[in-house]
Amino acid sequence: MKKLIFLLLAIGCLTFQPFVCFVKNAPAAEPIKIGAVLDFTGPVADLGPKFKAGIELALEEAGYKVAGKEIKLIVEDGATDVTVALDKFKKLADKDQVHICIGPLMGDAHLAIAPYAAEKKVLITSLINGMYETIKYKTYLIYPTTVDAQTYPFGKYAFQKLGYKTMITVGANYAGKIGYANGVKKGFEDAGGKVLQQLWPPVGAPDYSPFISAIKKADVVMYALEGPGPVSRFIYQYRQAGLKMPMITITQDGDYTPEALKELGDIALGIKGEASYSWQINTPINQKFVKAIKAKTGKVPSCSEQNTYTLTKVILEGLKATGGDDSFNKLWPAVLKLKMDTPQGPLSFTPEGVAITDVYVTEAQKKDGEYVLSPPLYTVKAIRDWRLPK
Repeated sequence: MKKLIFLLLAIGCLTFQPFVCFVKNAPAAEPIKIGAVLDFTGPVADLGPKFKAGIELALEEAGYKVAGKEIKLIVEDGATDVTVALDKFKKLADKDQVHICIGPLMGDAHLAIAPYAAEKKVLITSLINGMYETIKYKTYLIYPTTVDAQTYPFGKYAFQKLGYKTMITVGANYAGKIGYANGVKKGFEDAGGKVLQQLWPPVGAPDYSPFISAIKKADVVMYALEGPGPVSRFIYQYRQAGLKMPMITITQDGDYTPEALKELGDIALGIKGEASYSWQINTPINQKFVKAIKAKTGKVPSCSEQNTYTLTKVILEGLKATGGDDSFNKLWPAVLKLKMDTPQGPLSFTPEGVAITDVYVTEAQKKDGEYVLSPPLYTVKAIRDWRLPK
């Protein structure tokens, strides 16, 4: 027995220090990689920094850690271009080996990326709503909802609450805005109205005059353009053309940024629009978020910052539930089970990955000398795309 104890002590003396060194030099666990395809160049380049700020704020609050693992954020510029966005996504999936990607923005890019994301088992999110056609791939987290479902209630509102009977739609000619415009059209006509004309200017159009001059007479003109710059340009040129028909719009929370409202001034006042978010929503969680974003960027948030903040929070909560396992087969079902309170409002998901959220009506207002997006003037609860199974 004494010989055995002596032998064990001798082995321990020989092996203990190397063992300690081995433990000290053990490789750190691989970080969880989150990719993001955002637009920093092209027609909606002004939105890229806003989306990035929302992601960063959520990760900063988490200390860039979840379930004991480090988080690495890898951001790529989608350049407001479908081909570029697809190439950047492939780089993230193949070279960087990400299993999670936030963005890109444009509906055409969603349609191009969805099959590849499904093949590579990458959980991918929209930024401001998503295309219903991607649902079949069962890899897209669509937030706040599909483009059509987001604007359908606003079409009904225009007929039932605002009293318009006829409408013209002007929508940027790409999948996302076509869906938005057609959602308004369906809601408006289901309520009893009639859309007399639909016009489709190209993305990044420098001059809307040819389309404005083609607008027929109607009770209201609804515009659905690809960002703050194009929206500002359209409103200016519409006013300069002397048209008197009232205007309404969609994605007002994304288009009426503080910068855009300051530039537009009085000509934006009174234009009602659909919005998924307003920084003036009076809830503790939103007030806390607004304070944090203002501290980070110096400005009140639009839906761009809120959406990516909430989507990042969703991903973090899903990763907590999986113990840090970011594999698609574990993370996707964990996310779909979530029910959360967010700055935007209550949030849950359908089995298809489509968010269920509230939608609002807002307008530009002048408050204490500043042009701001109003608090919600009207709320539709728990929007759900009518095409989804009940």
